[in-house]
Amino acid sequence: MACLISQIDGVKFKHLAPDENIPSKNYTLDKKSGVVATFDYRQVPVIETYASLHSIGLTMILKLDEEELFKPVNEKLKDIIVYLATLISAEILLLNWFVRKLIQSEKEARQAKETAEQYSIELSRKESELRERLKEITCLYEIRRSLGLELSVEVACQNIIKFLIPAMQHPEYTSITINLDGKHTSSVPQTRDFTHELTSEIRINGKACGHLSVYYPKDKPFLIMEEQRLINAITSDLALWLERKQVDELLHARLKEITCLYEIRRSMGVELSLEDVCFSIFKYLIPALQYPEIATAVIDVNDKHFTSGNENQNHVNQPHADSKTDSNLSGLELDQEIYKSKPVLQSKILINGIECGHLSIFYSEEKPSYLPEEQKLVSAIANDLESWLELRHLEQALVSVAEEQAHTIGQELHDNVGQQIAAIGYQARVLEKKISNSVNGNENLATLAASIATQTQTAVIHIKQLAQGLLPFELEANGLIQALQTLATRISTTYNIDCDFSWNNINIINDNSTALNLYRITQEAANNAIRHGKAKHLTISLMSDEKMLCLSICDDGCGFTGIDINQPSTPGMGIKIMQYRAKELGAKLEILARKEGGTEVRLKTHITKNVDKESKSNARR
Repeated sequence: MACLISQIDGVKFKHLAPDENIPSKNYTLDKKSGVVATFDYRQVPVIETYASLHSIGLTMILKLDEEELFKPVNEKLKDIIVYLATLISAEILLLNWFVRKLIQSEKEARQAKETAEQYSIELSRKESELRERLKEITCLYEIRRSLGLELSVEVACQNIIKFLIPAMQHPEYTSITINLDGKHTSSVPQTRDFTHELTSEIRINGKACGHLSVYYPKDKPFLIMEEQRLINAITSDLALWLERKQVDELLHARLKEITCLYEIRRSMGVELSLEDVCFSIFKYLIPALQYPEIATAVIDVNDKHFTSGNENQNHVNQPHADSKTDSNLSGLELDQEIYKSKPVLQSKILINGIECGHLSIFYSEEKPSYLPEEQKLVSAIANDLESWLELRHLEQALVSVAEEQAHTIGQELHDNVGQQIAAIGYQARVLEKKISNSVNGNENLATLAASIATQTQTAVIHIKQLAQGLLPFELEANGLIQALQTLATRISTTYNIDCDFSWNNINIINDNSTALNLYRITQEAANNAIRHGKAKHLTISLMSDEKMLCLSICDDGCGFTGIDINQPSTPGMGIKIMQYRAKELGAKLEILARKEGGTEVRLKTHITKNVDKESKSNARR
């Protein structure tokens, strides 16, 4: 080894194929080196190493037994073989496990793919079903949103058809029909061969009133369950809508009736004549009826006939009155023909239990039925008219009694009491003269007799003035203007206050009742101003233009503020009688507070036929 190491460039060995013909030493002589497997002299396999040590001029041959050389290697090789066998076995087992896993994964992947495909198919089916359900939900939403109570039944059915067709499975082949109370609404005329049908009944308040049907051609099947449910839901919504619409119509009708009664009763509190009351009844009753455009109302009361016109459904004409005792009965005879030829709602008008007329409703066309509520409404209005007429009769009786009493008292004062007091005064004068002419006359007694005579003469004057107030002879003899002038003069003289009367552009009032009512209103207003208002100055004025007549009584007293003469609780019988007399004239009576102090009683009325159209050419003041 020292020789080998001493070689500067070392020894390089290379394996040589054994060649029995060439000994190893020959290789060294040829300056070669290498390793060769051969046999030694014992014919034992050895490993022979040879090298030429040319630097020292030697050759070296080293022989080792092959068995001894490879024994450690063989031992290690056995371990390596065992290890490699174990490793290969492990790899084989691992490979086997991996292959099995791979096969299992492939199977699972295949199953997952199949499952995914099934899921995909199922999802596609679910998506299709969801689209169908979405169409159905959209259909229901649109139908419910479109069903407003303001719609007609026909429009509501058309909306249902409009939204239901796109929600069906085959909308392009679908035909829908709605039958409701004998009325037929269809999407298309059924000219094609529709063999498949789904039907749902429409029930309102538990009563069948129609049905909804959906048709498909023979080659198009139904989605029976889902589409039947959709149709059932729509018919249920339609039934609920119809019930709500019926309730809404009934409430609207009742509201019209309540409004009608309210307006009629309110107007009866302010209307002044029977003709005006009848006009108010026609004005509010006709729109409250089921068919106002063809309705005619007729009121017969106290031998007077009032009827409304129906020439224009949007306008209630002013009623015209015909007297049954009149010679011209063409209008009445025409209305009697209405009684004979057309259906009628009628209610009697009773005053104090005695029939004095009736309120009737006619339709110009035949109608299938009349609502019981309309008969109730007509009866209620007839009862209100009865109450109004009874109140008018009581007011008339009250004023008539008051006028008769005033006439009786005035006549008694003028014809009896005044004459007796005048006789007493005459006798007192005679007694005064006798006492004065007697020899033993008592001066005190003569003075007393003269005082009695003077007082009785003053009493006679006051009695005459009272009698003139109670019996307006001047009104009957010379008319209203002269009577009011005399009244102003008498007030000034009697109460020692200023009372002025003025008039302008006054037409001749030739109706005694109108003149008497204007006179009495003026008289009562003046008396109230003097007694309650403590007035010191009165102004009575009577003015008119082409259409209005205005009577005004102004004073400077303390007045009555805050009085509403339209309220039933208005104090004072005098004001109530003034109000009634104003109603008799068809006038508006107001009691107003003046800015400068005091009160004004103002009456305004339209100039009627009771006032002569010829004005006095020279108006006086």
